[in-house]
Amino acid sequence: MNKKNIYSKKKGFTLIELMLVVSIILVLMGFLIPKFSSYEEKAKITKAVSTAKQIQTAAMASYGDNEGTFNSTDVKSNVESLTSAESVNVENLLNDGQSIDVTYQSDGKDCKVTINAEQNSFTVNYGDETVYPKNITKK
Repeated sequence: MNKKNIYSKKKGFTLIELMLVVSIILVLMGFLIPKFSSYEEKAKITKAVSTAKQIQTAAMASYGDNEGTFNSTDVKSNVESLTSAESVNVENLLNDGQSIDVTYQSDGKDCKVTINAEQNSFTVNYGDETVYPKNITKK
């Protein structure tokens, strides 16, 4: 008889060890999933702001073509031809044609960019929240 075979252990993991590793992985995933969802929301907001910057550039091109005033029809055609914005609607001409509101959709959410030509600035609302510039809070 070979005594070596009787006392040698089999190589591999026990069921307890495997269950422990799986439970540790599940706990770590529980910590990471909320972080990924917040990153996804930040990416959507960044996309909306980027689209708003494109809209502002297109609207300012229209502003320059119309001798320093916004023309809603011209702004809408410029935005639709120069950007990838969805469901574009030019709403309010403010301050004698010096400011304009443009609504659009980004990732299925309604957004609005308010462009002020006099101050060369714009604000972006993502749903009900003002997301650009960052120091402005909810309206």
